[in-house]
Amino acid sequence: MIYKLSLSVILIKLLLIGIVFNCLFYFVAKNFDSVIYVVSFIIIVGLEVLIFFSKPFLYKIVILENSICFCYKKKMINSYSEKVKKEQLSFSYKPEIGARGSEADELRFFINGKKITGIGRGFDGWKREIIHDIIEEFENLNINKRSN
Repeated sequence: MIYKLSLSVILIKLLLIGIVFNCLFYFVAKNFDSVIYVVSFIIIVGLEVLIFFSKPFLYKIVILENSICFCYKKKMINSYSEKVKKEQLSFSYKPEIGARGSEADELRFFINGKKITGIGRGFDGWKREIIHDIIEEFENLNINKRSN
């Protein structure tokens, strides 16, 4: 089974942030010029994309017969993967409090008790339905679910 994040979800959220910032800019600016609006929108969205895709991110989870493969992208060009035996893997799914007190459910993955990554928070592109499918699949495979 293969689970992937949705790049369209990421891009739509980044575009919405750009629109919100430009609307705020529109209401604050006294002399509004449409060229400035377009240029600022391109700069804002461009910076968001650069910042988001500059760090490594999990884009695919492949469930194999005896292991799970976590596939990452770095700067949208380089990709690498980490293969984990099912016995070494555990996961947790619970609400986490992030920056500025925002709360979101995060699915975290652990190898021998050490966190390797988490998905489901913010703008990472993982849809809630896919996260629930991954949890269901892990439970069916008897992968250890952490309570803390």
